[in-house]
Amino acid sequence: MRRLTICLFFLVPGSSAWAEPVDEGAGLAQRLATREEVLGGQKDRAEAKLREQALLSYRLTRRRELGFTGNPKSRLDDAEAADLAIASLGKGFAETRILAGELERVRVERVALDRARSQRADASADTGESLRRFARPVRGAMVGVPGIRRDSATGTELRRDGIELLARLDEPVRAVAAGVIRRVETLPQGGYAVVTQHPSKWVSVLSGLRDVVVVSGEPVEPGQALGLAGRNLDGAAVVSLELRHNRESVDPREVLPGVPKR
Repeated sequence: MRRLTICLFFLVPGSSAWAEPVDEGAGLAQRLATREEVLGGQKDRAEAKLREQALLSYRLTRRRELGFTGNPKSRLDDAEAADLAIASLGKGFAETRILAGELERVRVERVALDRARSQRADASADTGESLRRFARPVRGAMVGVPGIRRDSATGTELRRDGIELLARLDEPVRAVAAGVIRRVETLPQGGYAVVTQHPSKWVSVLSGLRDVVVVSGEPVEPGQALGLAGRNLDGAAVVSLELRHNRESVDPREVLPGVPKR
């Protein structure tokens, strides 16, 4: 007898797939800080040069206006030099304004990243006890439980590690707890699976979604909509939920409210 194991955790290959996630934002934060420092230096130098150009333009313009030079050719040369200085001043001003805008954009991105990393650190500091009470992703009844069953069409044995919940078509599928989106993957049978890393080494996988509205790396709150429930191969709107803690599969019935335990 053949046995086929169905498990959505093929989405992240390798034995270390569910290791404690590295702080991917740290590298980005360092790059943004370096970029901010470089832009700040460039802006300071551009402003200093701009001041020199402004002083030179003023002196040449005043020299032309006062007509200190009696030679007509010299006056013409002074006028051309003043025009060039003014043109250079305008160019320098435009370049300085571009640098200032880029510097402000980098600063805004760095502040937003620091805030997101701080929120993530606060979530990771959670003891994990609160996650013993997960929220339901959809409101429907449970129609599939973990375990092994035989497929009547193929004669193979199928193992399900999570539960299946009946949903309404296009019903919002919600995050079961606070966390960070790790993967959004297209499934071979259609639809999407969303993998979320939660505090204290909890991981949830929700599949059977369509029109996913989150992206990898995005922090989510409990109950936040991740996407909409779609149809499975049988035409029913069914959402699957799998949970893991410390890389070990956990029966969602043990921690999910409103479903029969066993």
